[in-house]
Amino acid sequence: MQHLISDITEVRMGYHFRGRVQEEPGGNALVLQIRDVDEDGRFDPEALTPMEIPNLSNHALSAGDVVFLARGARRYAFLFDAVDHDNIVPAGYFMVLRAKDVRVRSGYLAWAINQDRFQALIDSVSSGTAVPQITKGNLTELSIDVPDVETQDRIAAIDALMNRERTLMQKLRDRRSALLRAAARGADD
Repeated sequence: MQHLISDITEVRMGYHFRGRVQEEPGGNALVLQIRDVDEDGRFDPEALTPMEIPNLSNHALSAGDVVFLARGARRYAFLFDAVDHDNIVPAGYFMVLRAKDVRVRSGYLAWAINQDRFQALIDSVSSGTAVPQITKGNLTELSIDVPDVETQDRIAAIDALMNRERTLMQKLRDRRSALLRAAARGADD
């Protein structure tokens, strides 16, 4: 069944900074920027920039939030599931979607946003040529297919497994490359 994004989620913008994001040691928040996260939603909380953010609870991500990159050639979404971090704040080029109803699963929502069909809808309402972007208003007026809860759970579980597989395959490639470099250095001696 098709639903407007505005009917099934609360959408808010990431935190807008005045000027550059600059490290503030001892800050109450960790800032999530584009450079910190890959398309599978992986990031290292220890590598995020600490800053002091007023009213942190209004801006911090919660487990189950869907984080959507609204700017750039590839706009993608990922499920925020870093349950042990309650002080991560996304920068302004992200939007945060939070399901209004337990019958809409966040993992499924992130997966659905990343599908070609929904990406084409995003492209159709995006503005800007050098750096395409979608506004909150345009995003909330898009329709998305939401199947029954069981189907959503299955899709989200398979997607999580595929993401895990990609992570493991990348680690394997990295290790193979390291072994090859080590072998080459040994051959030079």
